[in-house]
Amino acid sequence: MASSALGHRAAQLWERSDRYRRLGLELPSGAEPRTRDLEEHHRLVALVVDGRAAEAGRLMRDHITPRLTATAISARENRESHRND
Repeated sequence: MASSALGHRAAQLWERSDRYRRLGLELPSGAEPRTRDLEEHHRLVALVVDGRAAEAGRLMRDHITPRLTATAISARENRESHRND
């Protein structure tokens, strides 16, 4: 039963974060925020695999600050302002 609840929660989180993922994907490939996030994802996986939970937790907290989100929102606003021109 717990895995069912966990799966349901994971699906909810995925749906809620989808809009931000899509915005981030609108940035050009190789753009600094996308590259930085990808590198952090790889470091997070390595820390978890190595059992370094405290370090992974710190990196995750730093990672989820709105750096990429802010960049993605800015890109979206720029796109929308060009539509209104």
